[in-house]
Amino acid sequence: MSDNFDGGPDFSEGGEAPVGGKAKGRGGAGAKAILNLLKWIGIGLGFVILVVVIVVIVVRILGTQSKPLTELPNAETMQRSTPTWATFSNIDPITTTVRGQKDNEEWSIMIEIILAYDEKDKTVPTELGQRRSQMQDFLRRYISQKRIEELLPAQELILKEDLRTQLNNNILSKPFIKDIYFGKFQRSQM
Repeated sequence: MSDNFDGGPDFSEGGEAPVGGKAKGRGGAGAKAILNLLKWIGIGLGFVILVVVIVVIVVRILGTQSKPLTELPNAETMQRSTPTWATFSNIDPITTTVRGQKDNEEWSIMIEIILAYDEKDKTVPTELGQRRSQMQDFLRRYISQKRIEELLPAQELILKEDLRTQLNNNILSKPFIKDIYFGKFQRSQM
């Protein structure tokens, strides 16, 4: 071996390079370049093979865990159904008068309110029964403070949400009411 070792293999004939540091014969620098090229090609092929193996393994794992999609969902199957709740309908119909668009107009209002709650909570019917009169009075006052514009059919969803929030936050001990239904809702100008 030579004292001028550059880290690569020595391919000179006779095992040692001449004192000048150059190999005799053919292929000293060319052989190193070819070997270096083959080394990088081997590394590249090894990397490609590794990536292919990983992809095949991942595809097999994911393929066994998922169900095949046999039917595409349509609008009917994607539509969320509303939950069914137990109802409390022991509140007497609320009958009151409200002001119309002009202050001198009066409207007679009669609303039958039904409260929806989760039937899994067994304490709800008891509390609703105990607070029946309190809720009746609150609902009458609440409705009588509204104007007819706020009680029209186009505003019913807003009215229901506000009633639900008011009852849950101001009357009941916990937010039991999940929805509000109107059994009857009559409006007539006086």
